[in-house]
Amino acid sequence: MSSPEKPPPRLSIVCEAAPKKKADSAAKRARQAEKRRIYNKAHKSEIKTRMKKVLEALDGLRKKPEAQAEEIFPIEKLIADAYSVIDKAVKVGTLHRNTGARRKSRLARRKKAVEIHHGWYVPAAATAGSSNA
Repeated sequence: MSSPEKPPPRLSIVCEAAPKKKADSAAKRARQAEKRRIYNKAHKSEIKTRMKKVLEALDGLRKKPEAQAEEIFPIEKLIADAYSVIDKAVKVGTLHRNTGARRKSRLARRKKAVEIHHGWYVPAAATAGSSNA
């Protein structure tokens, strides 16, 4: 006589085994820091490149004896691009806001110096005379 076939035993999972080891938070921090370092380095490099282009263009214009006032317009476009890159770097935290402001101010001062040098801009203090009182 054959015995009746037994149904296969039912296996129920009461709890899952815990993972072997939790991911190391220090290793994750190191990966994040490296990713951020590369990102920040790219931003800073772009800022330096843009500023260098503006400063070189302004120096070239300053040394040019017969420069026309219209020649400042392409340089103003370069300055606007540099401002944009600096502002974005400040927004994402790559640069401190005071550092961004200082770099923008440096570009504006250099542009104004070139305009004064060629006589395209006359400071208000020189034209206003003494005081208002």
